[in-house]
Amino acid sequence: MPTKLYSFNNPVPIPADAKVLDVPTPSDSPINQRPNGGYKTTSLRGLYLNPPYLHDGGVAVRAGSLKFDSKGDFTIVDSTGLGLPGTLRQSIPADAVSSLRALVDRELRAKVINANKADRDLVSSNLDGTGHKFYVDRRAGFNSNQQTDLINFLLALDDNPGSF
Repeated sequence: MPTKLYSFNNPVPIPADAKVLDVPTPSDSPINQRPNGGYKTTSLRGLYLNPPYLHDGGVAVRAGSLKFDSKGDFTIVDSTGLGLPGTLRQSIPADAVSSLRALVDRELRAKVINANKADRDLVSSNLDGTGHKFYVDRRAGFNSNQQTDLINFLLALDDNPGSF
């Protein structure tokens, strides 16, 4: 059965007459042609090889866009490197560490979302980086060292996650 996807403008819960789209997929895509169709999420193993993050890649951040001080806190030094307009839309790869930080830090994520929403094509494609609302930041009770530890752990995952 070919892989299918509901149109992005369908409301939730999905109505019975929802528009369904065909999903063309190469053999190495995380959307696999499976006997019953469906979507297979990407493994956390080798996560560092797969930025930007979220299923739509919306939290992309270019290397050099963030600067870290001696306490591990970051500041944005190049706002043009935030989001898909500053990375993949220019064929510039996203940085794994910075993109993961945008995934887990709500203030940085808000800036990335604003950068994405400034691009009409991304807005019409519903690619803005909104994603989940689970954060590992100060407002959630985590300090910058704990946030960095989580990012380093995620990037260290491989077939032997106990040794990094």
